[in-house]
Amino acid sequence: MDERVDFFFLCADWSGEPRIMEPGKAARLEWFPLDDLPAAVVPHERFVFERLRSGLPPIVTFGFGTPEL
Repeated sequence: MDERVDFFFLCADWSGEPRIMEPGKAARLEWFPLDDLPAAVVPHERFVFERLRSGLPPIVTFGFGTPEL
């Protein structure tokens, strides 16, 4: 079983341009509206992205046998 922990942060202000810092792990970087995500989004990330508008608790579990939102 592949167990992992991912952290998501909300950022209201930043400077600079996003860029890929690990080119061996990502082919490209693109922006998408939340209501028009591409098909190839890993399930646990899609779970978070699709619930951003309705609000999420500070801790969310996904795929560990606990009830999901």
